[in-house]
Amino acid sequence: MRIRRYTMPAIHMLSHATRRAAKIYHLPFLATLLLALMVSTIVRAQSLIPSNRTVDWSQVGIPGGIPSANWTIYTTLSPSGGSDDSVAIQNAINAAPAGSVVRLTAGTFTLHRASTVCQGKADDFASGVYEAGLCLTDKAVVLRGAGPNSTILNYGDGANIISMGRTYQSAATINFINVTSGATKGSTSLTLASTTGITLNSYITITQLNPNDPADGLLLVTATGYEGLCDYCAHNLPTKVMEQVDKVVGISGNVVTLERPLYFDYLNSPQVYHLPMIENVGLENLRVVGTSSSGTTITFKNINLESCAHCWVHNVESDMCVDRAHVYLADVYGSEISNNYLNDGFNHNSGGTYGIYPESRVSETLIQNNIIRKARHSDPLGAASGNVIAYNYAIDPYLGEFPNSLSDRQSHAAHPYMNLFEGNTWPNVEVDFVHGSAGYHTFFRNYINMTSTNPSTGLPQTSALHAMKIAYYNNYDNVFGNAIGSYPTGCNTTNYQLGYNSPGNDGIYFLGPYDDSGTASPNTTLSVKVENSLLRGGNWDCVTNSVIWNNNVPSGSLVSSYISPQTMPASLYLSSKPSWFTPSGAVWPPIDPVASTKVNKTPAQICYENGPKIGGAFNPSSCYSAIAPQPPTKLTAIVQ
Repeated sequence: MRIRRYTMPAIHMLSHATRRAAKIYHLPFLATLLLALMVSTIVRAQSLIPSNRTVDWSQVGIPGGIPSANWTIYTTLSPSGGSDDSVAIQNAINAAPAGSVVRLTAGTFTLHRASTVCQGKADDFASGVYEAGLCLTDKAVVLRGAGPNSTILNYGDGANIISMGRTYQSAATINFINVTSGATKGSTSLTLASTTGITLNSYITITQLNPNDPADGLLLVTATGYEGLCDYCAHNLPTKVMEQVDKVVGISGNVVTLERPLYFDYLNSPQVYHLPMIENVGLENLRVVGTSSSGTTITFKNINLESCAHCWVHNVESDMCVDRAHVYLADVYGSEISNNYLNDGFNHNSGGTYGIYPESRVSETLIQNNIIRKARHSDPLGAASGNVIAYNYAIDPYLGEFPNSLSDRQSHAAHPYMNLFEGNTWPNVEVDFVHGSAGYHTFFRNYINMTSTNPSTGLPQTSALHAMKIAYYNNYDNVFGNAIGSYPTGCNTTNYQLGYNSPGNDGIYFLGPYDDSGTASPNTTLSVKVENSLLRGGNWDCVTNSVIWNNNVPSGSLVSSYISPQTMPASLYLSSKPSWFTPSGAVWPPIDPVASTKVNKTPAQICYENGPKIGGAFNPSSCYSAIAPQPPTKLTAIVQ
């Protein structure tokens, strides 16, 4: 049963967890509880960050949470002991009714790509038909193992290991529809020139021509980075790289009502187009292993999500990325990638072994509580908007070409915006200008430790020791409440902030540089704008050993980019300690720069250190213990 979104005179927009709770609690009690909790996640976020620089992140993920716990098990399969289990598993997936589970027992299954497995499925990025070991592409079906320490799927034929959803929407098949009114930030109603092809409960992308910044007239969005035009960005739409995916929940004439408010003012020739989606496809409780590289030109993924709404990858271990990414997302809405362990890959050179990669048209998705080891980049974003990347633990990422340099990147291709990064542990943060612009990201209560391992020597990396590198054409970012630099002892830089043309790049902040090679800025106005448009405050760093607000700014740093001292909320998307924050030693919130102990281990780090780090298995069921039903969390309210 789905609970409708109730509206009361003073309060609206109940969170997913609240709607779950409405199944248990009587609505009068729920109303009383709501009235008692008037301070909402949205209000708290906007008291810290101006409303034009933030969105409501409290609704991300799958409405009501991952739904498969009570789904019927259609069939249970055991390993055959032979050379190929793909056909038997795929036949079960094909035969399973929507809303059911294909369960795999403990044991090792062998997958092979063959014409009898995914033949006739939807187009895949590679070459005309899906190329994968298994395909969950037609309906709401879950593939579930007995646990990632028990159910193992080995695959070595090249191409994707598992594909979920349909194919992404190619530029050649898009029917653009002009928006005639309503395309302003916060709107949930759009008037279109036509609603042809758009139906109730379908999905659309809202976009516009790459706009200028109304504040100064300078170009705000571009798909031309220092490597040239990214003609493949936004799936071959480089002139329209601002993309928000949304669900149509009402149609009246040419007026459509959206499930989520618009993130931005889309005023430069705004348009929408239909996205075909499969809903409620899941992969859970198993381990996938790439046993050999795909041998291709960086195309394939261990787990590939395309055109998938309310889909999930949960409690999964992915070992040895076949080339592009462990988990790849394109044309994805309201989904969840959580409690996974993503470990190493065959190719760490350009474009290979990304951990979790939302590349194009990904919105309202929760990427939470994942362990990512030895990726090239742990969780980079392409043209993704309105997502939450939170409480993930990245360990020892490295660049194949430059194994002695810090390599993590959180924003990598044009034009991700309005994303929240909260509670993560990373070696470094970099929002780059390789493939174009980005902006309006929020970095909140992360631990940036400036530490990774050179795989060639086994020693700590000693190059590119920048903690927060915000490059050219990355504007209006927010940096609050982070712990930056090694804690509690040691600091591997002496610089607080570097200028955009600095010959070195070791420091707490490196703002406005053009590229990774020290090239002089081609437009100093744009380099300076990075710092001019930055908002920061409440961040502890190891150079000053202080929490910096606008009243104690170090020399050489722009005072107007800091806010005044204030109390920060524990979270910008959770209203209370989450139910999975249960391992011994886990402190909520884990990152608190003003506390006597500023950095505590997250559940993902504790899980890694108690298992894979010491040679044990990844076992999420022992890491994140189940608890009894609790009063609603993620509760939000907006005062009218």
